[in-house]
Amino acid sequence: MKKFRWNDECLQYTLQQMPMIKDHRSKEEVYRQLMKARKTARLKAWFLPSFASIVAVIIVVVISVHSLPFTKQTEEKSDKSVITLQADQRSNMSQPLLSVNQYSEFPSHIVTKEALNDQDVAVLGLPDQQSQIVIPISVPVPKHESVKRQLETAKTQIDEQKWGVSKHLLNGVTMVPSRESKRVWLVYVSKQHPIFLEGRVSESLFLSSIEETIRWMGGKKIRFFTGNKEGMKLSHKGYIESMEIPKKKRAYYLYQLSSSHPVYLVPSPQHFPTFLKALRQMQKDASASLRSTIPRGVQIEKVDVQQDHVVVQFTEDSKLDVSPSLCWMVEAILLTAKEFGFRSVTFMGGNVKQIGPYIFGKKIDVPVGPNPMMATLHTR
Repeated sequence: MKKFRWNDECLQYTLQQMPMIKDHRSKEEVYRQLMKARKTARLKAWFLPSFASIVAVIIVVVISVHSLPFTKQTEEKSDKSVITLQADQRSNMSQPLLSVNQYSEFPSHIVTKEALNDQDVAVLGLPDQQSQIVIPISVPVPKHESVKRQLETAKTQIDEQKWGVSKHLLNGVTMVPSRESKRVWLVYVSKQHPIFLEGRVSESLFLSSIEETIRWMGGKKIRFFTGNKEGMKLSHKGYIESMEIPKKKRAYYLYQLSSSHPVYLVPSPQHFPTFLKALRQMQKDASASLRSTIPRGVQIEKVDVQQDHVVVQFTEDSKLDVSPSLCWMVEAILLTAKEFGFRSVTFMGGNVKQIGPYIFGKKIDVPVGPNPMMATLHTR
């Protein structure tokens, strides 16, 4: 489209054609209206932002005031939870793992001769899944099988996930007593066994697992073979041809990997010179994972050794009852007595006649093995 060019004459002509506007107000009145409108505009320009700021401040204050009790209550609840948790953690270090109302029946942690019936038991020393400690577990096996076959059968019964243990160090390992003597055991390790590639911790657990297994099976000495060749060379431990199983005198503690895994009675890493000193140590935790088996409020007055029999006398004011923790205490003492070569134990004192199936004043044979498979199926 062609642009239309305006000039002065065109503008003047166009203005003349527009209608005339008349204002009958005086100059003074027009001035007053103009000043009033200007003042109103200034007031609006100041008031509206200020009013918005005031409203925002009021809203923040109201919200803060209403939230203060809730925040305080939340903090109080949070603090209370923390305090409760810390109290539980402190009590866990000195109290039994489980209370009496957490079990519907008594879960024994030892194997007795009477419980075997027509079966045998094979004891496997297995590391826990965190590679912290070796746990001896008793598995029922057919009586007519060879010892070699019994151990292989026992390994197939182990549920690693449920029991919180690992059997991979014993896979590819054959353990059998020698023909010359049942006290000497032959251990055949596969050439492809992972122990030849693993670190120092695995090597220690490997040797401890084999030692714990064979000592429970009656062995006193171990001879190692790689394949059919005598001897075994480990990366950190070096060349090992044979190993004596020392006579250990250990105390027994409670161990539990997590709340979803079984509670075990496990031997201490250290040895003790006397049975009484071992019992004294069992009154307190050995570590964060090894918990005391003799609860607070239970005191041992004296120990009377009579050749292969021992009498454990509790003080009359000892707090004894029939809870699982007290039953496990008795079983831990029986296992500890076995470590020191005793064949039987008699419990006295404490103003009770019986704890679980264990009658006071009567000789009780030491166990055949610890942590029976059926008992470990009971978890928290």
